Amino acid sequence: MKLAITLAFLALANVSFAQDPCKDIKKEVTENNTTFVFESPYDVDAPPAARVKRSYCTNPDYEYDNFNLVLTIPCEFSDLLGKDKDGNDVEMDEKKVVIEFDDKSKITNDTLKIEHETKGDGTSMRVAYLAITPSLMKTLTTKKIIKFQLAKANEEVPAEVATSIQQYVGCLSNVRPKKAPPTH
Repeated sequence: MKLAITLAFLALANVSFAQDPCKDIKKEVTENNTTFVFESPYDVDAPPAARVKRSYCTNPDYEYDNFNLVLTIPCEFSDLLGKDKDGNDVEMDEKKVVIEFDDKSKITNDTLKIEHETKGDGTSMRVAYLAITPSLMKTLTTKKIIKFQLAKANEEVPAEVATSIQQYVGCLSNVRPKKAPPTH
């Protein structure tokens, strides 16, 4: 009985000390406090299949707010090549993102350009920056991504990454301060 009570207390203690995922968000601010970049944590050398990034500028001359779901699929550089009309290798211009959720619903964007990134070590990857609109925000916080497609490449999303995306989208949905009312 003592063992059961001890295990119950340990389980309760573990739950009560659960980490707030919002504290894991990386934040960068410019010296003049006008440009802010928030990103879900990731290793640059091994980025997760999906992550979240929000950057904005409050300078009235350069104001912007970019809130994106970043999807990444590693590949060989040769996977990014096609042939031109003369048979020469050329880097392909790729488009199309398909995201499938745990309820089997899908989001498809046939016009989103797929970026190609190549590192100095010769590794390459397809990367898509999908703007998080209010509608997509609701979807991303209530459904889990199970897989996605960038151009012709497919990627499974591990359950822990899917859960973290839900949390990080929620965290970053409220990071931008509201504009102060004009003073007269």
